[in-house]
Amino acid sequence: MEKLLFALDVDDGWPPVAAEGVWCERDGELYALKSVPLFIRGLAVGDVFRAQHDPVNGQIFEFELVKSSGHSLVRVLNNDSLDFSLPEKRLLELGCSLVSFEKFSMFAIDVPAEAECDEINAMVDSLEEEGFALAFPVWRHESV
Repeated sequence: MEKLLFALDVDDGWPPVAAEGVWCERDGELYALKSVPLFIRGLAVGDVFRAQHDPVNGQIFEFELVKSSGHSLVRVLNNDSLDFSLPEKRLLELGCSLVSFEKFSMFAIDVPAEAECDEINAMVDSLEEEGFALAFPVWRHESV
């Protein structure tokens, strides 16, 4: 496994970092994302992609999705200091994994492909109703 550094487009101070490192597994010229990204757009855990490191700074500026894992990615901003402990417990029970960026009261949630779509949608709706700000950089869990 190796850590790849992705350059991020910062717009009006967001995201608060210019690059993000994520763990990936390499197979020839392809990579599989193994950790939950906080700020990278368009990739979720398990996705297989092709990318080239910039020759000057080694960062990745562009990538090509080769195979979708079926995972979704949800970002939760907790700007109002709401209690996230119960939603976090419920998300873990549903098979999701989470990473946090405590300095900015932010969580990134990996929703596995096999997660029950209706339960995930209900959980997302509940988070919005409670006042959490949500973003869906990769959403692949559509109701039928």
